[in-house]
Amino acid sequence: MKVTILSALFALVAGACDSGDKDGTTTLVKSGDLYPAVMVQDCDGNPVDFRAWLATHDASYVTFGAGWCTACQEEAPFINDELVDGLAGKSVGIAQILIEKQPGEAPTTGLCASWKSSLEARYDVLVDVSQENLAPFFGAAVDTLPLHMVVTKDATIRFYKRGAIPNDMKAIIEGWLP
Repeated sequence: MKVTILSALFALVAGACDSGDKDGTTTLVKSGDLYPAVMVQDCDGNPVDFRAWLATHDASYVTFGAGWCTACQEEAPFINDELVDGLAGKSVGIAQILIEKQPGEAPTTGLCASWKSSLEARYDVLVDVSQENLAPFFGAAVDTLPLHMVVTKDATIRFYKRGAIPNDMKAIIEGWLP
């Protein structure tokens, strides 16, 4: 009985992080839709109008992260090397928005600063401290992180994928640059 419970618990935890697309998950926003008009915060607690942030770049790579998502943390070196370094000099924004899936367990700006420091993130790390901005728009997709998007400066989501970051993400982003 103990083994069955532990196996089920492991499957639940492992599946919640890097599970890829699943039947039955709810995604309210998808490719072709406008990115929602939301406010998030930077690691110092300053408000960030995310659509205004998107408008400052020709194309942006947007991903979500959470303290419970090991895969999200493991992608940081790839994001640094392939996207930050590989797209240097181009008008590309790169942002990771920290969320948590449990109401009342909102990420703090302290987690934001710790995340950026410990992962040596050389991209913008933002935080949804209210937990009211993103889950209503992305539904169950925020429970099956990682989640990757390419959004153009007009706030249109051009690419949307749950699961592991595609190896060709740099080329996907470049495909949306003028």
